[in-house]
Amino acid sequence: MRAPVYRNLDSRSTFLGLVFPTEWMVVLGAGWLGTALGAPNVGAGAGLAIYLVIRIAGYGRPEGHLQHWVVWRLRRRAESGRLSAAARAPVPRFPHGPYDWRDAPARGGRR
Repeated sequence: MRAPVYRNLDSRSTFLGLVFPTEWMVVLGAGWLGTALGAPNVGAGAGLAIYLVIRIAGYGRPEGHLQHWVVWRLRRRAESGRLSAAARAPVPRFPHGPYDWRDAPARGGRR
């Protein structure tokens, strides 16, 4: 469909270069926190600093990079660096027999 009013549903909703509402929630939350604590100028300064950091960190990156990076770092911290399901599994190891990676041999024969 080649209509000038057509808009893809997967397109980003941005305002001043930040994705709305996820990235803007952080910026506006800093301003609100400063106002709630009685220092609106400090909150505005913190909001502006966070805005600049997010814009600089996301420059030249694909869309959704910052959100995926933050979630990846949180998962890594929560799982102590063990990101694979096999490493996180609470199953004890089989005590009899060698451990070997079960993959097809490179040349198609027995090992």
